[in-house]
Amino acid sequence: MGKATIILIAMISVLSASTGNSKPSLAARSQLQVNETNQPSGIDLTIATVGPMLGPPTDHYTVGEQVLITISMTNRSSQSTYACVSSDFYQDLPKLTKNGQLIPYTKWETDLLRNTRNEQTCERDDLPEKMLLKANEPTVVDFLVLVDDLRLPTGAQAWYDPLKPGVYEMSMQRRNGCCDGPMIESNKIRFEIVP
Repeated sequence: MGKATIILIAMISVLSASTGNSKPSLAARSQLQVNETNQPSGIDLTIATVGPMLGPPTDHYTVGEQVLITISMTNRSSQSTYACVSSDFYQDLPKLTKNGQLIPYTKWETDLLRNTRNEQTCERDDLPEKMLLKANEPTVVDFLVLVDDLRLPTGAQAWYDPLKPGVYEMSMQRRNGCCDGPMIESNKIRFEIVP
């Protein structure tokens, strides 16, 4: 229930901020088509950078600042369908690069990913939620904490250690099913970390 509330706040924040933002998007869209039953469908996965604490869209952060990504899905079919929202460990695989070099996950995140896969904890312990995807309507379904704030840490499970200054490129894969199944590929985004 708590994650659903945060997602709702994120969606309102992104939608209200995007109406006043005339900056062009840095994203290049791409898609794979899958659904929860592993049959072809028409679901697009779109990621976008937002300010710390789910602030307005941005592509510039200072060193040590929280970096968040919103995750939206758009159902391109003519009928509504459901997406599962369970946990980053089961559903998301971000890919972050700087100057073409892959940035590794934190050691803690790497260990958790390995343990959740080996122990099959999703099937036993997780309490996934279903989120309705209406036809041709983008829906913010989740968010991802790439880096937590160094000065005021939130305790969020961050995928990466604090990032150094530079331009980063990110894409991700997300599972539409709760625990297993094929992945959907997102668009690519760019953001900059400044001193």
